Amino acid sequence: MIRNVIIDCDTGLDDAVALLLAIRSPELNVKGITCVNGNVGLDKVINNTLRVVEHSGMNIPVYAGARTALIPDTSKEDASAVHGKDGLGGIPFPDPTSSCEAQHAVDYIVETIMNAEEPIDWITLGPLTNAALALLKEPRISKNVRMLTMMAGGVNAGNVTEVAEFNVFADPEAARVIYNSRMPMTMVPLDPLWNGGFLTVENIQKIEGACQNPWCEMASRIFNRTEKLVEEMGRNPVNGVGTVSPPDLLAVAVAIDPEIAVMFESYVDLETRGEFTRGMTVLDRREYYRKEDRPNKNKVKIAVSARQEKYADLVLNTWIRS
Repeated sequence: MIRNVIIDCDTGLDDAVALLLAIRSPELNVKGITCVNGNVGLDKVINNTLRVVEHSGMNIPVYAGARTALIPDTSKEDASAVHGKDGLGGIPFPDPTSSCEAQHAVDYIVETIMNAEEPIDWITLGPLTNAALALLKEPRISKNVRMLTMMAGGVNAGNVTEVAEFNVFADPEAARVIYNSRMPMTMVPLDPLWNGGFLTVENIQKIEGACQNPWCEMASRIFNRTEKLVEEMGRNPVNGVGTVSPPDLLAVAVAIDPEIAVMFESYVDLETRGEFTRGMTVLDRREYYRKEDRPNKNKVKIAVSARQEKYADLVLNTWIRS
């Protein structure tokens, strides 16, 4: 059964390939894409998202959302050091010929979820600002979301700080609103990226071999640029030279097929005040001392590893055979 889905993103390199997977998936009907400030500024995010949609071979409406976090913090840096100043690694993709819709992203999210005949899927690939604003504006949307799948957080470590992952750290207050909601949630954190959540050199070569498709051509260029950026930044390719592990791509794959991930469930709280821990996703992993359930809070499904071959098969089959 095809599932309707809204995707919220801050389109950088990994968001781009994630969007291509979602849009080309026969399992999903992408109703709309909402943009949020994150990896780069909102205007660049919108531009990048439109470029991706035009490479996808489909016509998906794009909506502009929040330009700042719920509590703006000008001292924070974006992720252009990782994604390039334009967010797409400086790859010279053509400028988009389309433009975003006039309706604000938050209004679109509320309207679409509230009017959905059946509970809708929701995927977030960036800071949770748009999602929190939508939930605060209309709390009833939580009852019509089948599953919210988030690329967010870290179980054992962060990337921006020792304990905070970028999407959460960019707007911890927004993340707290979401994690405190009663929506069914799946969290795809950083951890599985180094435990099965990657594509091998052979996987990438197969995608490159299908470059007659514009979505494969875009994805292969992004993967090649990602590999070079990792080298330029002097980072250790944990899964081996030539592999790639885009966080958002894995999140979309898990949204399509949860069996790709090995998961466990936990209550998750968000640290918003700590001097060293702001933006930390705090898991309640007590086994011997916590006996009580928390009636006003749902447990979150958390991916801790991925089944690499199953993951790669889904990506390749979606792009090459579609």
